[in-house]
Amino acid sequence: MAFFSKKFVKVTSKWVPITKTVSCYDAQRLAKDIEKECTVSYTDVISVLTAIPGVMRRYLAEGHSVKLDGIGSFFLTFECKKTGVDSAEEVSMDQVTNIKVQFRPAMRGSGVKGKFANTLIADDIEWTYLPPAKLAATDADSPTHLDGNTGTGNNTEGSDLVG
Repeated sequence: MAFFSKKFVKVTSKWVPITKTVSCYDAQRLAKDIEKECTVSYTDVISVLTAIPGVMRRYLAEGHSVKLDGIGSFFLTFECKKTGVDSAEEVSMDQVTNIKVQFRPAMRGSGVKGKFANTLIADDIEWTYLPPAKLAATDADSPTHLDGNTGTGNNTEGSDLVG
């Protein structure tokens, strides 16, 4: 079961639903659940999960993207200064202000009807409204970066949520 709450958007003066997470599962929890679904031991799963960031960092630094089947692809992107330059000869790394890892989720479906779905989103997901009182009780367990597409985190302060 997934959760949503309500947010008032001041710019449009409209209410919209926003996703809410109630907790964050770490690598240890993931390893325990993976161990139950296959013949690999918890220790082996943890070893692999621990090795992934270093290997991915190396691949990305070498100019490769990294595709994890059923999950998606990771690749590097730049943030640049607001102003460009007048000629191709002037383009340089001095224009780059930040390097980011971009994620593109894997998709499934037939392109015939234009219906594609992110492979990490269950077909039978059920959404339940999470009132602010319950949301406040679960926020302590949930990191702010896991909130839905709002970019505001799970912090309800200033988000104008109502029950």
